[in-house]
Amino acid sequence: MRTGELTRLYHHQTSQCRGGRPPGVHGFVPMDPSNRPQPFKRHLGAPVHPLPRDLPPTGAPAAATLSGRVPPSDPTIDGELLARLLFYSAGVTRTAGDNLWFRAAPSAGNLHPLEMYAVASEVAGLDAGLYHFAPEVFGLEALAAGDHRRALADATADPDVAASPLALVVTGLPWRTAWKYAERGWRHVYWDAGTMLANLLAVAEGHGLPVRVRLGFVDAAVSRLLGVDGVTEFPVAVITCGRPTATAAAEPVELPPPQFPPTPLSPAPVDFPLVNRVQQAGELTTGDDVTGWRAAAVAGLPRATDTVDAPVAAGSEPIESVILRRGSTRRMRRQLAPAELLHWAMAAATRAVPADAIPTGTTLLSHEVAVHAVHGTEPGLYQQVDGPPQLRRPAPEPKVRTLSQGLCLDQPLGGDSAYTDFACADLDQVLDGYGERGYRVAQFEAGVAAGRLQLAAFTLGHGGTGLTFYDQDISDAFDTRAACMLAVAIGLPTYRPKPGGPPGRPRRITR
Repeated sequence: MRTGELTRLYHHQTSQCRGGRPPGVHGFVPMDPSNRPQPFKRHLGAPVHPLPRDLPPTGAPAAATLSGRVPPSDPTIDGELLARLLFYSAGVTRTAGDNLWFRAAPSAGNLHPLEMYAVASEVAGLDAGLYHFAPEVFGLEALAAGDHRRALADATADPDVAASPLALVVTGLPWRTAWKYAERGWRHVYWDAGTMLANLLAVAEGHGLPVRVRLGFVDAAVSRLLGVDGVTEFPVAVITCGRPTATAAAEPVELPPPQFPPTPLSPAPVDFPLVNRVQQAGELTTGDDVTGWRAAAVAGLPRATDTVDAPVAAGSEPIESVILRRGSTRRMRRQLAPAELLHWAMAAATRAVPADAIPTGTTLLSHEVAVHAVHGTEPGLYQQVDGPPQLRRPAPEPKVRTLSQGLCLDQPLGGDSAYTDFACADLDQVLDGYGERGYRVAQFEAGVAAGRLQLAAFTLGHGGTGLTFYDQDISDAFDTRAACMLAVAIGLPTYRPKPGGPPGRPRRITR
């Protein structure tokens, strides 16, 4: 079988097309209200360590942060900085009614199929141990005491992990999003991980904190450390925070059997065999596998810069304030947008991602951009790879808007925007280089770009939202062999959303 063949099958089977997707699990009823997944995971009986709630915005200006212009200062990681990282990436900022919660980062369908764990060792005011973040009570559930960095370092085949003050581990629960999107929901796990980490990276950069994302690890070992089964919940990313110190963890601490059972995900979670197969096909089983996978760098990747020039018009609003203001824009007006909304926002979105699987200074993505109405830019179809967007095919504004709306499942926002960005990856290149696991990396990087793009738009006082799309139609429209990973519409909102609330006091909104 050709390398990545199962992922190619998955991509085809879950692609949106005008004739409808192939049938999935027999008898599956999308969005069955009686079987809706719980939005929060809890561990019954686990002690809860409260996190600081007084977190006024103190980070660097959003424009400088998103431009990569804040020099690292390596601050001491204490409870307050940890709380900032968790709240502004995975915290609850808004509520509606009695059972609807909105988080700091966007998620398709507001389903948030992710959980966050902390492996803390040198966090001031917090005992060394394994913790689970409980956003609805804004606290850390203490799951196991001790220094577990060495076990995580062995799983990631990276000794720096054993010497990092803090590691955060993101996990995915595919049923939370498959409840609505069926097998396609597995893509959403990695999209959402990217958009959530776009927030986390921005907050870390805004406070001068070095971070590093690891997408390569022994899946079963990380699952065992966290006490998850690797099927209904599996590890997605390991993020180290702070520079490695001279105080590294010694031998791995033996974990006790899980003491605190998790709450049920829903009354009867549905199993999707294709999702299980494609996730397991990308698993790594030994440290040598991890090292070899990282070394299999894809040749000829486009360049990605670490820094860009920040626009003067962006002001000095801290990154945390922008995150609280961000919300999925639901209505846009068809007016001419300022040039920086395209040129700076796209440059900021496509900065290099500090991840092990993406060679330094490169990207797995190209960006196909449908420009509708941007000052100084001719309407038409553009491609952005290794530099500013390049015009591929000019077209009248109405025609481009109609095309964009059609590509986005005929959703008006696709055409009402100032421009719509389609982040794409050459699957043959990615899968031939990284095997089945490469699809995860491409989806993740597209999520980071989408998250940064929306933060940049809100920094400039405008808006954006992610959209679903017709997969093959995008490749055909832009005449590219690359496959679309994620679409984002950026434009001028018809309203100003009220900012979210601080920890423990989410803003109540009406819908």
